Amino acid sequence: MEAITDTASNAWTSTKRALSSAPPNDAYLRWDAQGVEQLVPDEETKTDKVAEIMNRMQRHNFDQHRHAYRATHVKSQGIVKGTLTVPSDLPRHLAQGLFAHPGSYPVCARYANEPVFLQSDTVPGPRGMGLKVFNCPKSEPRITDDAGNNEESNTQDFLFNNAPMLELTDIDTTLDIMALREKHFDNPIALSAATKLRTDALKQNAPGMLPNTNIISHGMYTQSAFRFGDYYGHMALFPILDEQTNPKSSTQSVSSSDPHNVLKDWLFDYFNHQPAKYEFKIQLGTDPAHHPTEDASIVWDEATAPYQTIGYIEFPVQNSFDHERRVFWEDHMRLDPWRGLEAHRPLGSVNRVRRGVYAKSTKQRDELNARESYDIQHVDEIP
Repeated sequence: MEAITDTASNAWTSTKRALSSAPPNDAYLRWDAQGVEQLVPDEETKTDKVAEIMNRMQRHNFDQHRHAYRATHVKSQGIVKGTLTVPSDLPRHLAQGLFAHPGSYPVCARYANEPVFLQSDTVPGPRGMGLKVFNCPKSEPRITDDAGNNEESNTQDFLFNNAPMLELTDIDTTLDIMALREKHFDNPIALSAATKLRTDALKQNAPGMLPNTNIISHGMYTQSAFRFGDYYGHMALFPILDEQTNPKSSTQSVSSSDPHNVLKDWLFDYFNHQPAKYEFKIQLGTDPAHHPTEDASIVWDEATAPYQTIGYIEFPVQNSFDHERRVFWEDHMRLDPWRGLEAHRPLGSVNRVRRGVYAKSTKQRDELNARESYDIQHVDEIP
């Protein structure tokens, strides 16, 4: 049956490819080609407004819990250490940036719920993973700030969610939705009602339709576009061990009677007994009309931008909810793809708005918690 399904799927993909007006799949477009990025009018002003809203929501969380959290992905579900392996036989178009340097790199990852408030796991919604890679090659240039300065660091951050599209779409939609989230911060029902009145109601309510299952079974996606050396693309992580993808994990659904922290418990139980492994893949864009950076709500068709493997991430058996590690991450870890390698520069307006939001979010979190976030340089600094 599986072979029949694969054959049918491949036939359908080939048919879509044949009917598509997209360039050939291997006609990869440069990241800085005309049309890949398009700046939005008043982008800086809009970014400041989004940052102010996010800061107020952080303050709201602080007033409730007497602790400041990140602007999103507030609730930790697990934090694990592992290894990224970059193969030595990648073809030239995939041997880009960090992935042009074969070898093993220490990593640390945090699984989390996406919402800006502490939400029960019984409520469906996006789940994410923040990944920090250590010991990145010093020969790879780093992103500079507006003053032309760059950070002395050896890390690269990647941020993932368990859906291939981002409903926030672009900077204008982000501003609208964040204003609604602030207005209805304490009333999710009112927020849902408000988004259902929008012309993009289906898209805005899509996150609540995600399967509420064991996080270990989820594929994880960058959702937005990033530079990939000479080219640009969407990256993703796909679980590949049987223990992650078997029915026990992939169909283990949360029920309304489960504990509020059931996803943390399932993750803890999983890592207490077996390792996890992900295939690190990328879709490379060939045409902004088919593979846009400025609309993060569009899922790139795999028929015209197939996923290609660029590495593997492995997490061994471990305590995924060590409290010392959790507190260290929540109080001191700084994750920001804008403080990474130039070869993996974030692209599109949803990423450009993050550049301003993340810095201000970190600053306020540190001030309210009387802590200091900084760029961890060695995985052994993490408990």
